[in-house]
Amino acid sequence: MKNKSYRFKSLRNKLSLKHLVFLEIILVLILFSIAVLIRLKYVLTMNHPPLVTDAYNYDVMTKQFLEKGFLGYLSNKPNAYITPGYPLFLAAIYSFFGYQSGSPLLQVRIIQAILGSLTCIIVYFMGKRLKNKTVGFIAGFLYALYPPFAWSNTLILTETIYNFFFLGYLYLQTRILENKSRMQSFLCGIVFALAVLIRPLIFPLLIIPFILSYFFDSRHDKRLVNLFLYAFGGMVLVMSPWWIRNIVVMNKFILLATQTGNPFIAGCFPYFENMDNTRYNVSNQLLEGIRIIAEGFRTKPILYLKWFTIGKFNCLFSYPWYYAPAEFTFLRSIWLIHYVALVLGWLGVLYTLVRNRLRLIGLYVIFLTALQFLFIPDARYAYSIFPLLMILTGYLVDYLLLHSVEKT
Repeated sequence: MKNKSYRFKSLRNKLSLKHLVFLEIILVLILFSIAVLIRLKYVLTMNHPPLVTDAYNYDVMTKQFLEKGFLGYLSNKPNAYITPGYPLFLAAIYSFFGYQSGSPLLQVRIIQAILGSLTCIIVYFMGKRLKNKTVGFIAGFLYALYPPFAWSNTLILTETIYNFFFLGYLYLQTRILENKSRMQSFLCGIVFALAVLIRPLIFPLLIIPFILSYFFDSRHDKRLVNLFLYAFGGMVLVMSPWWIRNIVVMNKFILLATQTGNPFIAGCFPYFENMDNTRYNVSNQLLEGIRIIAEGFRTKPILYLKWFTIGKFNCLFSYPWYYAPAEFTFLRSIWLIHYVALVLGWLGVLYTLVRNRLRLIGLYVIFLTALQFLFIPDARYAYSIFPLLMILTGYLVDYLLLHSVEKT
């Protein structure tokens, strides 16, 4: 009888587990369906304006690469002004669909809508891993509905594809620090490098999770160094062609890109007043920017302190990055999402200081914000921070309202 009872309980547990897995698959499909339908609504029904500024330049650069075989941004000869990730992404689409009769922008937007919807699923699994399915669903649902994340898929800009790789990297990073898998660490380095080749700002952050784990995880051991080396190796593998190309074509080693001085010096002027365009013509914009900041803190310390803290924070977070045509009113009624995620997300950042499991997400929010403080502040540059704030929002909502048991 005991054996029969044991077998019955075992069978019931297996059926229950299969039932839960099936329900989760349905949940993930619902999230993906909501995300992709919203994004396709923007792509297929919105009146898209002509390409201008960065989008126009990416289009020209991509065609130039396909026709002449070199990468040159705002130039008819090779340069390394930007990293090549997004132009190469466009080149793959242009070469597949053809561009002789016009750039295949619709195809680009549809592919970006799919990637944006998959990113929603990555956010779900990050929230689930950090606590439970409820946190994952709240964060994923916010990501699916948030208008800037849907609208940005229509733009020929880096944001959508960058979020896909950046959050994919961060999800892998949360896994490898727990399961200590060297192959996952190597893959993590590869995905990290792909994100860097699209937008290089996060390059200094590869080592941060390993340092954090070393100081705050009592279970750390020698494998932690091996995990970092595998991640570093994956990153080097992907970055090496870009480095070699720069040495061969540009006759010098260029780690990332040469553009950094311009946005840095543009962020040196408090509240954008007294911006002197002649200063952009100096040979070393980084040094000129440092000089401007040093002079500002010496002569107007309160103004510059306010600008590099509260001022830039307000520019980054106080309003959403969203410029859809005024006649396109879809989802305009849910702007509250921005401010809910902003307030609860930053409260969540404070909470991560005492919760080891969440500390990596909180520190990434802090580090990414601090890095943006170095450059010209714009709501666009908070784009990749908001998914992390949404995860922390889901965590706080679950903790305060549902009182779920904490993961250890």
